[in-house]
Amino acid sequence: MEGWREARADVGRRALQVRDAGYPKGLRGLASPPDPLFLAGRWDHPGPHVAIVGARGATEDGLDVARDLAGSLAARGVAVVSGLARGIDAAAHEGALDRGGPTGAVLGTSLDRTYPRVHADLQMKVARSLGLMSEIPPGAPATRNTFASRNRILAAIADVVVLVQGRAGSGAMITAEEAAHLGRAVAAMPWDSREPLGDAPHELIRSGKATLVRNADDVMELLGGESGARAAPRAVPGIIEGLTSHEAALYRALRERPLPLDRLAAAASLSASELSVALLTLELRGLARRAPGGLARRTSRGSLARGKSRVP
Repeated sequence: MEGWREARADVGRRALQVRDAGYPKGLRGLASPPDPLFLAGRWDHPGPHVAIVGARGATEDGLDVARDLAGSLAARGVAVVSGLARGIDAAAHEGALDRGGPTGAVLGTSLDRTYPRVHADLQMKVARSLGLMSEIPPGAPATRNTFASRNRILAAIADVVVLVQGRAGSGAMITAEEAAHLGRAVAAMPWDSREPLGDAPHELIRSGKATLVRNADDVMELLGGESGARAAPRAVPGIIEGLTSHEAALYRALRERPLPLDRLAAAASLSASELSVALLTLELRGLARRAPGGLARRTSRGSLARGKSRVP
């Protein structure tokens, strides 16, 4: 919190009225556009902008999908916007930042607050990337209504809104439905029918309010742009086939962000000793890497796709 207060001067905080030059043109189409609108950061990306939204309590796969999608879009020159909430929002911001792409956040609080507090560092990074945006005056309290209201702003500044995960009645549905009302393209990710957090995207797809998208290429089609290089697949062909059953189970459980070893053992149904042996082999093959604190992660897919191995 203190770090963010000290850094505010670095990100050009300002207030814009609807009539001012530089006021986001997408917001002028709202029935009641924020006036004034409070900004921090550049907010100078010419577009396109894609909003990635979803559940705060997302699954590990949901977080991976959001992070991968945001990173792939950022690599194509797309600005990724979201709400800086836990779960899908944070994963989207992180995915864009990891690829050096622009990402901005619409807040449900004033710019001088950090919520949730654990996102203080992330908020500073986003502020120094594309920036932060809020209709809440400095010092004013946040309420449930201010968080709901920010969803309409997020929908208005986006060219496409992608809902990754959410339960029926999810707050992310407000953003998607507002986007549809404003004539923006709405997209949703498909999930296993047994996944409760697939309810919201499935409802949007079933009702015809959203287009089913699988990756950044599909989103680029909605934007009317070239897809560029194909998005990295969720699994690398040929990798699993070359592993033992224990190694394959562990590889499937690994994510690109570090996870605790006991959590990986449970996910892969391995004992501590089986996990240790399997992890060592994956490390030698360049497929996994340990991290401080008893964590391990999958290595980048780019190196895997080349099929390189350090095992003689």
